[in-house]
This record gives sequence, structure tokens and C-alpha cells, in this order.
Amino acid sequence: MAAHTPSPRASELAAFVDCHFAERGLTPEPVIAESWYRSLTQHRLDPELRHVDNILSAAEIRQHQAQHEAYLTIASQGVSGLARRVVDAGFAVLLSDADGITLDARLPADHQRYTRSGLIVGARWDESIAGTNGIGTALASQQALTIHRQEHFLATNARLSCSVAPIFDAHNQLLGCLNATCLYNDGPKQAQHLTLQLVTLYARLIENSHFRQRYRDCLTLAIKPRDDFSDLAAEQLLALDEGGRVIGANRAAFLAHAGTLLGVAIEQLLPANIDQLLDLTRGGARGTQLQGHVQAHLLDVGLRIPAGYRQSTPSRPLPARAAYPTLEQLAGEDAQLQQGVKRLRKVLDKDIAILLNGETGTGKEAFARALHQASQRHAKPFVALNCAAIPESLIESELFGYRAGSFTGANRKGMKGKLEQANGGTLFLDEIGDMPTHLQTRLLRVLAERELVPLGAEAPVTLDIQVISATHQDLPAMIGDKGFREDLYYRLCGMRMTLPALRERSDRRELIERLLAGLPGGAVLRLSDQAQRCLLGYAWPGNVRQLLNTLRQAVALAEGGVIELADLPEELLDRAVPARPKVLEQQVEDAEARHLLEVLKRERWNMSLAAEAAGISRSTLYRKMKRYGIVQPNQLG
Repeated sequence: MAAHTPSPRASELAAFVDCHFAERGLTPEPVIAESWYRSLTQHRLDPELRHVDNILSAAEIRQHQAQHEAYLTIASQGVSGLARRVVDAGFAVLLSDADGITLDARLPADHQRYTRSGLIVGARWDESIAGTNGIGTALASQQALTIHRQEHFLATNARLSCSVAPIFDAHNQLLGCLNATCLYNDGPKQAQHLTLQLVTLYARLIENSHFRQRYRDCLTLAIKPRDDFSDLAAEQLLALDEGGRVIGANRAAFLAHAGTLLGVAIEQLLPANIDQLLDLTRGGARGTQLQGHVQAHLLDVGLRIPAGYRQSTPSRPLPARAAYPTLEQLAGEDAQLQQGVKRLRKVLDKDIAILLNGETGTGKEAFARALHQASQRHAKPFVALNCAAIPESLIESELFGYRAGSFTGANRKGMKGKLEQANGGTLFLDEIGDMPTHLQTRLLRVLAERELVPLGAEAPVTLDIQVISATHQDLPAMIGDKGFREDLYYRLCGMRMTLPALRERSDRRELIERLLAGLPGGAVLRLSDQAQRCLLGYAWPGNVRQLLNTLRQAVALAEGGVIELADLPEELLDRAVPARPKVLEQQVEDAEARHLLEVLKRERWNMSLAAEAAGISRSTLYRKMKRYGIVQPNQLG
């Protein structure tokens, strides 16, 4: 893990400020003084620096936005809502990622003054580059704050007044932050108090939207004080598994419970178990008062509760098929998959690790969840970690966790890692081929010894977990290249199953019809002959996930009860044009798409190496990937 500079004591901070910043005539809050200290002693920045090279290139900006497309989509409504309220008053509104890079910007009409100050998309505001500033310091401190004028570390930023709130995901990890900045504000810092409250409100709304999107198919619970006029941002949201254990929450819930939530049974938080909540709320139809001052409301239970469930129904576990597809449903009518499912069922609950291979989007996580639900562990946690979607510096703490006081900047209550969260249940390691080599060694030791020692812990934690791994990569080939440990491979590959690509499935027609019928509004639609031929003839490089997204678009655009060819995405239509002169051109494009996919896989989705191997620029590679519907694994939701 990265080294952390210890925070100095209050007396040391005061002496530091007097020594280095006396001419500013400020008595900064501790969070700002600590940031000044880091900027000077850890990042070695010069406060008098007048120019900072902190802007990404146009190509890098496009790549970065593409990598954060899902986050941008979810946050856009909150960014627009805040902008409508403050831009006309002279504020720039910025959205950043967890690295402090701006992904979206809404500027006042006289935008040139703001762009000259770096308030643009593609600017990097991490403290290590820009010192103390709204975005960088909000991310470093993980708290909402205002950095006003000379509180900025760099003198070049002293004309800015920034009110910023961090944004967290449903596992209490930083997504980025929301920022409202004005220029040349000569008023006092206190005048920004309402701006900060407004920014914080919209940041919480973005978090809640992210939560609802991520757990849209899960049972979710809202908890708030009885007062109907209570602060909307303080509403606690929890996502529960079938056994009533917390699998996700919004920031308000994590703060209310000191960060200890994931894997906790709901009856430890409320005086009711999951079946009692279903009864009290009539299956989510109404709120219910608990403990005299708290109101709970089940928000989304449609996919979890059988249609015939009534308040008078005796308490019982909810059937797994109401939550996620079963193994048989995932196999469909495809003989290869049906045979694979029969083999998988034979190894369930026999302490055999399972490795799922398959191209991106073939449904590896869906199969892992179905295996969990079919096992004797179905009432225990199912915990997933995408090794490709988490920065290398965070994977270790995500997987192994730490105890309170392990290092400066750590959560005061410590953090349970995914291994410990999954204890008694199933751990799903997605894209295991992307796990750093040094962590492979530690994971192997934990799996072999069946015990875990989190950082800072005095005693080991005994583990009882089913491990399911998945990858789109060729692990045996990676072993030959020293990219993956052979002993870990055999520890994870007790049984291996390869999921066929969508183009290889024999039941594509039935699968399309089933997925369409399962979408909101899809059951009343039918496919035109042209649209159906297009869907059946397409190569589907993004597999089932790409097909599902395609059908969602088609349902939204369809009119008159029929999905026409024009309702499908452009990348499908480009190949559906029946004109004969384009047959040869189409064959060439198909060959190019297959070639690019092979190159990307061979280079393990390293864009620079793949572009070089293909003899094209990175921007051309991204453009062709978009044209052919090729999606990077770490961009998949």
C-alpha cells in the first residue's frame, strides 16, 4: 500500500503555518492546515508557483470520459440541477473522478475567465499536482468543505472560492466530487456556507441515484426520521440480499453506522427481520414506524417477492428465482450450457473452487450469483470484487481489509475486506487475471490456510468461503508469461467452465425473446422481421450485456408496438444495410473487428500496446472499438 505521511499535532501545525504562511494572515481550519503541510512536505510543491501543467490532452480526456461513462451518466442530472441554480450567479460547476480529474464542467456565459483558471474538463486537481484546493482536498479528507481564496496552497489559485462535496459509491468508496467555484470573490468565506450546503445536497442526490441504479433489481430499504420534512440528504438507503444482510448502502447510512454495514443482518440495525419488514410494509406498499422515531420503507421489491405474496403469508425465505436468474434460466436452450450447468451442480457445496471463462459480457457474474443461490450458502453474503475496475493501490485493502488505527487516513473503525465480508458465503473474484502479482501470492496463502490476518489485526480470522473466479483472459498463457501464478491458478480452478459467446449460442432467438419480455414495456412489443434478422446476424462482441443494452434502447424508441430496424443502435444498422455493393466492404469490416478483438485480448486490453500492435493511433483504436461495439472489461457495469 502507498505510504502515508503522519498528520502533525495541532501545536506542530500552528508552528508550521507561522513559519511558512505567516504573510497570509490566516488561521486555517485543521483540514486546510494539514493540506498545506502535505502540499509542502509530502508533495514538495512551491506555493509561489505561477503555472501548473495540469490539463490532459484531448485524446486523454476522451479516453477518461469513456472509462467513466456510467458515472457521468448517473451524475449528469445532479450536475445539471446544481448548475441551473448557481451558474447564473457566477459559479462554475465541476464534476471530478476519484483522482481529481474533471469529467464535466458547466460554466457561466463569460466562460473564458473560468477556462483560463483551469475550470475545464480534463484538469487535474489532485493535491499532489495543485496543492490545497477544493477538489483535491475534499478527496484527500473525504469531507465537504470550502477552500476560499488564499486558503489555496498555490498563489495562482488565490482568486478562486471553491465549495466541494465528495461523492461515494454504495460500498463507501470515493467516486469523485461535485464542485461549485466562483472567481474574484472579495466577500468572507462564511458567505459560501449556503453554496456548500447546496453542493452537498446535490452530491448526496448523485450518490442516491448511483445506489438506486446499482441495486435497481434488489430489495432496498429507506430509513428516515418520522418527520416528513426531514433533510432529504440524511435519508439512509440500504440494499439487502435474500437473507436480509446489507450488500450496499448510501453515504448517509455509512455515516450513521460508523462505516460498519456491509454483511450486517438487518435485524442488527432495526427491530425487525426481513420477513417482518415485508409484512409490516405490505411488501413495500407502505412505510412503517419503528422504534417510535424511525420510519422504514421498502423501495424496490418487485423482483424479490413472488406475485402471490400477501401480508398474511407466513414468514419464509424468499425464493432465489425472484431475485436473479437460476442456472437453468441462464443456460436457456443451449445444449453446451445445459451440459455445463449439470456439471456445476455436481460440484456445489463440495469445497471446490470454480473458474468461469468467457468473453466480456457472457454473463460470468450472473452465473456466479446463480451458483451462490443454488448452494447451501444462499442465505449468506455474496460478495463480488472486480479486480480490473479497482485501482491497484486499493485492491489490497478492498480484499484483505484493515483494523482501526492501521495507518494515517484509514477509517477510524477499520474496514472489513471482501474476504471477511464473504465469510460463510461466496466470494466472486471477477477479472482475476488483472490481480497484481504480489497480491496473488497473499491470496494464495489465505486460500491455502483458510485464515486471514487484516492489516493491524492481532489475531487471524478463520475463513469459510466458496470462491468463484472469472476472467476473459487465457490464464495458462499468462502463467507461461509469468503474469499469473501457476499455484494460484490450480487453487482457483477446481472446476473450470467456459461460457460460450452469444454468437456461438444455439438459442439466440429464444434468448432475445426472453430478454425482451423481461424488460419494462418489452412484453407488449414484437420485433419486425428486419430487426430480428439484424439481431440474429450480428456478431455481438459485447455478448449478452451488449444485447441487453440494445434491447433497452429499442424498447425506448419503439412506436406502434413494433421494434423496427431503425430503433436499433447504429453499429448494428451499419451492418444491416442490404445493398449488395457493400457485401465485400462488410466482410472486410467483420474481419477487422475480429482482428482488433484478438489484438486487444493478446495485449490484455492495454490500449497503447494494442494500438501499436495494430499499427494505428490510440484515438483511431477507440473510434473503431466504438464502431464495432467492442467494450473494455473495466467499463462494464
